[in-house]
Amino acid sequence: MACSTFAQTSATDVQQALSRPFVVVNGKTQPTAHAEVLFRERIAQGAVSSPELRESVRENLISQALIVEAAQADGLDRHPLVQAQMALASQGTLVKLWQQKFLAEHPITDAALQQEYKNQMALLGSEELLVRHIIVADEDMAKQLIQRIQQGGSWAELALEHSTDPDSKTQSGLVGWVPQSQLIPEVTPIIAQMKPGQVWAAPVRSSQGWHVLSLEDRRPLNVPELAKVRPQLLELMAQKILTEKIRSMRQKALIQ
Repeated sequence: MACSTFAQTSATDVQQALSRPFVVVNGKTQPTAHAEVLFRERIAQGAVSSPELRESVRENLISQALIVEAAQADGLDRHPLVQAQMALASQGTLVKLWQQKFLAEHPITDAALQQEYKNQMALLGSEELLVRHIIVADEDMAKQLIQRIQQGGSWAELALEHSTDPDSKTQSGLVGWVPQSQLIPEVTPIIAQMKPGQVWAAPVRSSQGWHVLSLEDRRPLNVPELAKVRPQLLELMAQKILTEKIRSMRQKALIQ
């Protein structure tokens, strides 16, 4: 009997089929249920159902059985932390399966997806900005750098020598084109006042340090089509659904 052939059978038949031995290693049975789980995982990863895949699953189960036997002989399964790790792995499997079941029972409608797309695109704003900056830890150093840039100093040299931002320091301080909404809060109101080509006359402080800022250019934001961001939106919405459900469960739970 090949794996993954349990459709259109009764629950009792399925249970009996899954409990049958798939392979026996040193007298210990590896049930068909274990093979079915591995088989489905391989299919989900892109493998093609075939006798070769079935044999690969069989070899995998044999290896696992031998390693588990060796681990038990060494007493690893009796260590409290190992037992805790095994219990957490079991819980993690149940968590994943419950999440999949709950999401399947609460599918995301096209209307909800369209609305989430509109909401997320609105959050991006109408512009994207080409920003250049140097971040340093000291305000006085930031002031000196502003003065040197205003006097014709090289952004490339100064950023490479002084900036603590590893991503932009090798790009002459260029952050790249950034949607207005993705600027850090302390920088946003400053950039909003700037004109293309302008270097802000004072350092701007944020949690990252002191910024020497320049706005290189502005352009209308090219909003991606729904089809391009659909997977990300579906994942975001699924997380929101699960978070709300868990919040509701916590409110009703007795937690001590």
